[in-house]
Amino acid sequence: MVFDEIHKYAHWKNYLKGQYDQYKEEFRFLVTGSGRLDLFKKGGDSLLGRYFSVPLFPLSVGELSGRLKSLADFKQGLENPPDASSERRDQYEHLFRFSGFPEPFTRGNEEFYNLWAAERKTLLVREDIRDASAIREISLLEHLTHLLPERIGSPLSVNALREDVGVAFETVRDWLSLLEQFFYLFRLPPFTGRLTRTLRKETKAYLVDWAEIDNEGGRFENLVAAHLLKAVHLWRAMGMKDLGLHFLRDKEKREVDFVITERGQPLCLIECKTTDTELAPSLVHFQQKLQIPAVVQLVHKSGVSQKRSVQGMTQWVMSADRWLALLP
Repeated sequence: MVFDEIHKYAHWKNYLKGQYDQYKEEFRFLVTGSGRLDLFKKGGDSLLGRYFSVPLFPLSVGELSGRLKSLADFKQGLENPPDASSERRDQYEHLFRFSGFPEPFTRGNEEFYNLWAAERKTLLVREDIRDASAIREISLLEHLTHLLPERIGSPLSVNALREDVGVAFETVRDWLSLLEQFFYLFRLPPFTGRLTRTLRKETKAYLVDWAEIDNEGGRFENLVAAHLLKAVHLWRAMGMKDLGLHFLRDKEKREVDFVITERGQPLCLIECKTTDTELAPSLVHFQQKLQIPAVVQLVHKSGVSQKRSVQGMTQWVMSADRWLALLP
């Protein structure tokens, strides 16, 4: 039994509770909706004990391969990633160009994507967010969404955005939270752990639709970020607790793009480079500092696979299409 956008019905929670309690032995229930569903379920009557919530992310390299990878599969694959595949490479390049949203991905047409992306942003800002909040300066919020693609991959300065948009610091902060609640963007916190002299406040922002970013390097890093976020959320939904996704940067400006953590400890470091196959010094530095068994430098170009072991620790330089197949 599938209910889509049921949160638009005034008494949807009571209705769902009644249907579930009456027919749970006969049917399985699937409830889907936009970001408003996640927002509205936090108020009113509780549905606790009746459901599990799983965010629906865009398509990914791993999902297109047809098998759901567990966290155990991922850990095993850190030493032995899947073999290269021309079919997977084609899927990866299609994702890179047209995003992981089903409509533009299946169409595979540049003009259709441009029209679809513009309409999606308009509906998101002028309908979903406007209807769920009391924002009056919708045009300024739209202006903020146009500024964000240029800031992908760098620590996000709310002060700089405040000056560019022309509103108060608190307003930009609240707008970013709204855009995150409605799945336009997501933010990653810095990893600190037992390290000193690391960034501890500023976050990095990425878009759910990476194809909106014109810059090739920024789009590539965003695509990897979205794949990693999807993996962490799905592993949590499968009962793997205490998983996190962060970035790492110290005051000497050494940086690693992504850190997957388990119970607060680094599990894997991931660095993104468009074409550079020379292992990044910061990746080596933090691997040795944190004693992480495996790190990987992902490159956008195809046909790259280099592995070396240093003091019992593994270092990969690999094409992204091959390594991302480790993720769900």
